[in-house]
Amino acid sequence: MTARLAIVDDDAAFTGYLRTFLSAQGYGIEVFNSGTALLEGLRAGSAPSVILLDVLMPDLDGIETLRAIRQARPAAQVIMLSGRQAPQTIVEAVRLGAADYVLKPGDPDGVGEAALEAAIRNALERESLSAEVARLSAQAAEDPQGTQLSWSSGAAMQPVLAMVERVADSDVSVLLRGESGVGKEVIARELLRRSSRRQKPFVKVNCAALPADLLESELFGHERGAFTGAGQTRVGRFEFAQHGTIMLDEIGEMPPGLQAKLLHVLQDGELTRLGSNRKVDIDVRVIAATNRDLQAMMRAGTFREDLYYRLQVIELHVPPLRNRREEIGPLVEFFIAKYSRLYHRPFVRVSAGLLRALSEYSWPGNVRELENMVKRLVVLQDEQFIHQELVRLMADGAAAPEPAASVAAAPPPAAPPLPVAAARPAEPDPLPVDEPDTDDGDGEAARLAASTDGVSLHELARAAAMDAEREAINLALTRFRWNRRKTAAHLKVSYKTLLNKMKECGIRGADLA
Repeated sequence: MTARLAIVDDDAAFTGYLRTFLSAQGYGIEVFNSGTALLEGLRAGSAPSVILLDVLMPDLDGIETLRAIRQARPAAQVIMLSGRQAPQTIVEAVRLGAADYVLKPGDPDGVGEAALEAAIRNALERESLSAEVARLSAQAAEDPQGTQLSWSSGAAMQPVLAMVERVADSDVSVLLRGESGVGKEVIARELLRRSSRRQKPFVKVNCAALPADLLESELFGHERGAFTGAGQTRVGRFEFAQHGTIMLDEIGEMPPGLQAKLLHVLQDGELTRLGSNRKVDIDVRVIAATNRDLQAMMRAGTFREDLYYRLQVIELHVPPLRNRREEIGPLVEFFIAKYSRLYHRPFVRVSAGLLRALSEYSWPGNVRELENMVKRLVVLQDEQFIHQELVRLMADGAAAPEPAASVAAAPPPAAPPLPVAAARPAEPDPLPVDEPDTDDGDGEAARLAASTDGVSLHELARAAAMDAEREAINLALTRFRWNRRKTAAHLKVSYKTLLNKMKECGIRGADLA
């Protein structure tokens, strides 16, 4: 859109010259022959992006006009024009918020015109930045927790947003599916914001964060003395969410026994606290979320089919950020505004080069990873550091080993894989004898050993170690019914390390079959 400039000067010859010069640069021009005329124009609805204001005018001089502009349009970008340097006037203009002070152009070398052009460009950039900050601040004020993002109009999100619009005002259960970090909670809050329950509680429960016995108490509450350590009666999250909405995050991690109780609560609309026989009626809308393949879990017997269909009245698949690249720019701006306020840092203006690098990265951690990256940018105020980090991440991604799923279609090995005992981790506790055999004979070590082009011992050792890790992780996951936190503790690694290893080894829900 063409930027509009207002020229305020009582010299008709100068305003004619300036109109011709600036129109040739592509600007829209309005001319006012006095400060009073400008103020009347502003009150009538004129909204120039930049005001070029003469200092010396007969009825209302430039400084007095600037004071009046500041009252009428505090964010207006005003460039003061003068035929001579006047230090006292410059100081007063700057104190009143003038964007710049420029000598009137007209010299034969064109220096004045170049200076005016530069001042206008700078003022337009400030005007654009101020408008964006105001928009994002207003948006954040509507959502104090900072989760209500600016939705993109990209094709990938349109089916999701259209369905949100259609079902938000009903009380049906919604199942949100998608990779970790794609913004499932944001969708849940958007469903709440558009529903009739928007003024009622929104309660989120992470089903993977607590062991089964504590999770039951967290959800449904308990009476005093119901179990060791239950020193007082506790109201569960479902009762806290009465007449509101509860979000069951990581629903795929809920133990089967607790799944059965949750199913009855959803069917009957009532619950019983631990240690009590009294029924409590509940009126709660349920939104469940998961990054697991629930169909594969149902086939494996680790997720109840009846509960799945109770939760999946409406199912929404939230696409990963790599399929929504048009959202990266707006998300970056949103997070910059959010964390600039939070950490009291200047608003960072991202260069075109960094925005291009951000758009080219695959974002395996999705929106959550992007948010953390922007947070570092705001805190460090160092774009070069972020750019180098992106280059490193992209190089690491390019050098990552081929996932197991992609080699499953390779021809069967001509020779059995070499022994991998030396590469195995410490033996886990004995497993039941009927545990499924997860080794399908298509391991990376076997493929390398069968290669007719020779084999590198280093690559063979690395592949053998990955085969051993994959088998150990699969066995432990099966033993603990895909509870990844218990699996991580059993294998003596951190939860994050286990997730990275699963991704590296290509372990997904289908491996349960």
